[in-house]
Amino acid sequence: MGADQQLVLSLIVVVLAAVQSVFGVGLLVFGTPTLLLLGYPFAQVLGLLLPCSLVISVLQVLTSGGLTLEPIRRRMLMFTAPTVLAGTVFILTVGTSVNIKTLVGIMLIVTALLRVSAPVQQRMATLVRRKQPAFLTGLGVVHGLSNLGGGILTFIVGSSYDRKEDVRRHIAFCYGMMAAIQLAALLITTDPGVEPHLYALLPTLAGVTYFGIGQRLFRSTGQSVYQWSLTGLIAGYGVLLLVRV
Repeated sequence: MGADQQLVLSLIVVVLAAVQSVFGVGLLVFGTPTLLLLGYPFAQVLGLLLPCSLVISVLQVLTSGGLTLEPIRRRMLMFTAPTVLAGTVFILTVGTSVNIKTLVGIMLIVTALLRVSAPVQQRMATLVRRKQPAFLTGLGVVHGLSNLGGGILTFIVGSSYDRKEDVRRHIAFCYGMMAAIQLAALLITTDPGVEPHLYALLPTLAGVTYFGIGQRLFRSTGQSVYQWSLTGLIAGYGVLLLVRV
């Protein structure tokens, strides 16, 4: 990989690490379609982005209460972990691309529109809490098959919690768990073709970005602005998926 490619990768990681530092998602949500458009194979995309995403998630968990097993986290381990593992192993071993971008994109745009209305958002939150195991199972399937579960995760957690601190720390726990599972499955089943020094360089850039930029942005963002920005993130992700069908 040439110096120009490494510079572009580094810039992508820094920008998206800043986004993930604030919202809990970003590197996989936007990095996966970006690198695929640049011509990287899916396995290599996972190899480049998963370690960076995992570093950010671990730092977020450690700086927001530590590794506690609250009820939603236990359900994530019970319902999301097995399905994301199954989906990842399937897609890496069979090698068949699963095009579910249109469905996920439409769902996320509708979700963002519904979040604009407080009464509707409250009904959505009630539904998510009542059917949480089903939503978490679906999240694992989608993320394992496509790496595109970040938007769904923000929808589930954003509908369950109001405080930005709670939203981000639970997203970070689940995103980190899914990244660890995917990375283990990737390294066991295939050679992602990532140059060894990039496994040190890119995650280090992600960690530096978290402390140097992301944490400051997160602390300076008000609760209302955070929720509106989260809605915008969900909508933007949905539009991205539909545009790049």
